[in-house]
Amino acid sequence: MKLSHLLTLSFAASTVLMACGSSTPSDGAGGSGSGGSSGGTGGSAGNGGKDSGSAAACITVADDLIADFTKDNGINGVDGRQGGFYVYGDSKGAFDPAKVGDEAYPITQSNSPCSGAGSFHTKATGFAEWGAAMGTDLAPKPGDSKGYYDASKYKGVSFWAKASAPLSGVQVSFPDVYTDGGADPTTVDSSASKCAYVAGSTINCSPYLVKFGSGNYTTKIDTEWKRFDVLFADTKQDEYNIGAKAPGDVLATKYLTAMAIQVNAIYVNGSPTANDFELWIDDVNFIK
Repeated sequence: MKLSHLLTLSFAASTVLMACGSSTPSDGAGGSGSGGSSGGTGGSAGNGGKDSGSAAACITVADDLIADFTKDNGINGVDGRQGGFYVYGDSKGAFDPAKVGDEAYPITQSNSPCSGAGSFHTKATGFAEWGAAMGTDLAPKPGDSKGYYDASKYKGVSFWAKASAPLSGVQVSFPDVYTDGGADPTTVDSSASKCAYVAGSTINCSPYLVKFGSGNYTTKIDTEWKRFDVLFADTKQDEYNIGAKAPGDVLATKYLTAMAIQVNAIYVNGSPTANDFELWIDDVNFIK
């Protein structure tokens, strides 16, 4: 199935599901549809509920499911959520498969960890400005601006991932209405100013994020399926890309617009080079 509206997501240059078996700035759009269902009880993750190894339990609360890719790249359409996973990146690289507009992405029929066959897969090469990412919007677009989803009842997002080779430079980003250039914060806060992609500006669009390989998130995405739990409370803006902020300088989970898994370009002596990758994700869930 296809997503009927165009999803627009852009990041500044410096920004940026279940092992019971083995196993830009630019515009992008993804297919919508029922995300399928997951089954069982939620399990706890290692490292204080953050990083997790391949032995972690599968999350199986159906209403908390974002996407399991058993049918298509659409997200689970409950509680007003709507959207589909898509890819986007800087102007220098290319994706395989290459998808644009509202095309539905093919789902890889692989041995995904918990929900059976199906995972979201992309291969990215040559993205040598800021990098590339896969992600989804979380709510329908009510007009010219992106919609938002109230995720305040959740503490974070869990997903399973693996790559063709160990990955560096990975961040998980959560734009809200204050930090997403496609959103209009005045719909929820009349005193707010819409952010813009102007690096170094106080109104620069800079999502709240965590970076893998540092802090509490020391486990990296590698060639084995692993579950990663990312807590909203651990997110903060990139110190090199600060900008417009939500009140209190914390992620506004009540007005969450999207999520993304981004692989940044590699910077050597101040110059970016491509950080090519092949990545699979599966069984994306909100966690309580």
